[in-house]
Amino acid sequence: MAVRECVLVLMLVWAAGNAAEEGDAGLCGLNGCQAIDLARRYTDLTMAKMMHTIKPEAMEEVFESMSKLEALIRQVEDLKRDTSSLLQPVWPINSGPERWSMCAEGPCSCTMETRFVSCWRLELLDHVPRKQQIPIDTRSLDLGMNRLKFLHKNSFTKLTELVELDLNENQLELLPSSLFYDLENLRHIKLHKNRLLYLSPEIFQDARSLRTIDFSFNMLEGLPAQAFRKLHHLYNLNLESNAITALDEMIFYDLTNLEDLNLSNNQIKELPQLAFYRLSKLKTLKISHNVLSRLPYGLFNGLVILQEMYLDNNYIESIPTDTFRDLIHLTFLDMTANRILRISYKDFINMANLRSLFLGRNLITEINNRTFVGTPRLEKLYLFSNKIEKIELAAFSGLNNLSWLLLNNNLLKLLPNAIFRRTPSLLRLQIDSNKFMHLPEGLLDDLKQVEQVKLSMNPWHCDCFILYLTRWLHSNPDKIWDRQPKCRGPGDLGGKPVIDMTFNSVCDGQWASMTKIQGRV
Repeated sequence: MAVRECVLVLMLVWAAGNAAEEGDAGLCGLNGCQAIDLARRYTDLTMAKMMHTIKPEAMEEVFESMSKLEALIRQVEDLKRDTSSLLQPVWPINSGPERWSMCAEGPCSCTMETRFVSCWRLELLDHVPRKQQIPIDTRSLDLGMNRLKFLHKNSFTKLTELVELDLNENQLELLPSSLFYDLENLRHIKLHKNRLLYLSPEIFQDARSLRTIDFSFNMLEGLPAQAFRKLHHLYNLNLESNAITALDEMIFYDLTNLEDLNLSNNQIKELPQLAFYRLSKLKTLKISHNVLSRLPYGLFNGLVILQEMYLDNNYIESIPTDTFRDLIHLTFLDMTANRILRISYKDFINMANLRSLFLGRNLITEINNRTFVGTPRLEKLYLFSNKIEKIELAAFSGLNNLSWLLLNNNLLKLLPNAIFRRTPSLLRLQIDSNKFMHLPEGLLDDLKQVEQVKLSMNPWHCDCFILYLTRWLHSNPDKIWDRQPKCRGPGDLGGKPVIDMTFNSVCDGQWASMTKIQGRV
């Protein structure tokens, strides 16, 4: 007998034996639900025993067999969910003249003026209230924050005037494919914070007036290619915090009016090249906290009115040529916490409306001349926590509107003397937590409008060359943010505030020109 067959027989015999011990009629007397419960209860113990008896060379076949068995269990679980949904009660839909007064007799709250029925937070277990009557002309129905696990496929069928449906924070694992049948007026549906594992391809086939769908904080591993077909009016789709690993290239094909798309906090490894090419009205795109390592060429082509894009916390290593070519109205771009090694002026060449650019926590080592020349309206530039060692003199050329510049937590030892002449509007500068020992004479004098400067956590070497910084600190005491910079050395000067340094204390009484005295290391 093959090892695969042995494993299956062992599992079945074990389950049957234990079923008999618990008073059942044996394996043949088990229904699907009992079989699943027994499998879950004894699988760990069974596997532990098997590991001690099966030869190492047969283990690969064992794991293959177990994988098939797990797939079979999942199929049975799916069948269990389908069956459970069919067994759920269907509350009565009332079309009579007293429908709203009779609605108020149930546990839910009913408001005739707004045609609103609220069953919110009633601790409903497993199913809808059996004695609750629902008026046929209900426009808004709230079943949020209960413990519903299943819904009958005909739960909402007759509510053809329903506009809003709230099912958030329940324990739903399955939505029957015909759950929204004939709901041609449904505009908004909330299903966030449930336990949904997958969607039927036909789930929205009759709800073609939908404007917003919220599937966030579920357990969806994928989306059928047909799930959002013909939803031409949809403008907000939230799929945040699921377990989605891949997207079909046609998944958003019909969402030509979509304005907000949230795919953050999933496990998406790669995006199809044409995933967004029909979303010409998209304004906000969020793909944060996934596992993207690259951006396909042309991925964002056609997104001409996109205003905000979040790509932070991925594994992106580079920005392909012309990636942001069509994003002429983008105002906010977040690429924090990726693995970008270098940037150039070609990356941001057409982004004339960009106001905020987040590039912190990457692996960038230098900023070359005119890198941001294509972003003349940039106001906030975040370059913190990279590995920047060099910034060229004209790196910030053209940034006349820049107000925030964060260069903290890098490896900078030196800045060109006139680098801030290109940023006359700078209000906040952070160069803390770098490798600065001195600042060039006059470096900060070009910051006429600056309000906050952070200089701490640098190895300031308090010799004659520190006196420029000392004078600037005395002249601008209200501009030092967080804490005063302190000397790293030499000798007993270590730990003392830079602002307290004097010519006699750091130059040892020498009357030579400070420009000729070398810093002591």
